[in-house]
Amino acid sequence: MTIIPEYLIKVLINEAFAYRRAIIIMFAGILSVATVFGMLWPKGYTVTTTILVDERNIIQPLMEGTASTTDVSDRARISREIIYGRKIMNQILNDAGWLEKPLTPTEQEKLIKKISKRISVANLGRNLIKIEYNDDDAERAYQTTKRLAELFIAEALSSKVEESQKAFNFIDKQVNEYHDKLTAAEDALKEFRSNNLDAQPGAEADIAVRLGTLQTRIEDGIRELREAEIKKASLQKQLSGEVEVVSVASRENQYRARIAELQSQLDTLLLTYHDTYPDVVRIRHQIEDLNQSIADERSRREQAKAAGKTVIDENIVNNPMYQQLRQELSQTMVKIDTLNARIGQDRKQMEGEVDRGKRVQGGTAQTQELTRDYQVNRQIYEELSHRREKARLSMNLDRENQGLTFKIQEPATRPLQPTGLRLMHFVLIGLFLGIALPCGLLYGKLQIDGRVRVPQLVAERHKLPVLGTVPHLWSPAETATARREIQWLAMLAGGTIVAVAVVCVLRITGVI
Repeated sequence: MTIIPEYLIKVLINEAFAYRRAIIIMFAGILSVATVFGMLWPKGYTVTTTILVDERNIIQPLMEGTASTTDVSDRARISREIIYGRKIMNQILNDAGWLEKPLTPTEQEKLIKKISKRISVANLGRNLIKIEYNDDDAERAYQTTKRLAELFIAEALSSKVEESQKAFNFIDKQVNEYHDKLTAAEDALKEFRSNNLDAQPGAEADIAVRLGTLQTRIEDGIRELREAEIKKASLQKQLSGEVEVVSVASRENQYRARIAELQSQLDTLLLTYHDTYPDVVRIRHQIEDLNQSIADERSRREQAKAAGKTVIDENIVNNPMYQQLRQELSQTMVKIDTLNARIGQDRKQMEGEVDRGKRVQGGTAQTQELTRDYQVNRQIYEELSHRREKARLSMNLDRENQGLTFKIQEPATRPLQPTGLRLMHFVLIGLFLGIALPCGLLYGKLQIDGRVRVPQLVAERHKLPVLGTVPHLWSPAETATARREIQWLAMLAGGTIVAVAVVCVLRITGVI
């Protein structure tokens, strides 16, 4: 039944008085149970410490670009990996008093998991790491948190030094390997160049120049040779014509001149003597001999001409023009032989240069491959050498703790008060529930109970006038019983509260 709010409090008071025993018993029970639960609730002590990660010390600007400092972006994750590691957890078991009695490996594993669940690691900004540990023992919580911070810093620094040492060793190994490769490539290049002298830088251009020069010389020689051959043919023709002319003009003319002279002497003698005169007969025989000589000379020249030969007599040879032509012809023939020899030599040299060009072409490709290998290995070797020196400086920085450093910004302190829900919180919750829960039950009962408890509701809902009400009249016996009951209920509620208060005081003073 819905009750108007202005009558609700009055109705609740009446219902509470009617169910006073159940309400008081429920209040005392809830308060007692909450108190007992609070006493049994384990106490928790939380200890925190913060670690400052300093990566901007005075060394880094001075060594920037020369050495690399360790850079850690997600420090909380790395911190958890270090702290939850078996090495630190075993150390924590020994240092924080967890191994006062011997434990089996299984028990140690369970204990480590239990401790790990109580540890919390988080980032506070970029350079702060917060380590928090919760335990029911204040001293153990303090010792555990303190040792966690100390062991984390020691392990982080050790890991950093080990990491830089491994990086240096790796780069140093690579430098040595590439030094061997560079030496081998250099030796291979030297050996190839010593075995192939033509395979030198610029050899192709030199061969091209020499080929061009030889080609020009051959062309010039061929042109001069043709000119010399033409000159030779011309001189030979001139010599042949000169011989004919001189031959005709020399010996026959001499014969004819002698015949004319003898014929003149014969004519003179015939004026004085007969034909039988001895001188006349002698001259006639001489004339006949000369005519015969002319005929023989003609016959010999015709025979030589038919055989393709030139008959030269001593008179022709001694002719100055003939000698000059013969001298020029001889010089021309010598020049022709010289040009042929020079052209042949140039052609041989050209063939040699072509073969050399083929060898250089093959050797150039191999030289380029060897040179490329040498340059690549040298470039990598120089770069690795530079990186090795940087790694060496980084390693020295880490050894001297001058790179990435860890400092305890806020050390762990012994907790004086437990954290989380305590006995007082449970008592307050019990008081609240002890009052609120009965009131809530009464309110629910009124919502489902259809009986009319306020006379005004009849007039408002049914539009009927209320003529009068009959109040409950207590008899003297009922009044006395109610008073005694109220006294007992008050003693129960008060006794419960007093008992809870005593328990709280004893708990605060540490008695229980």
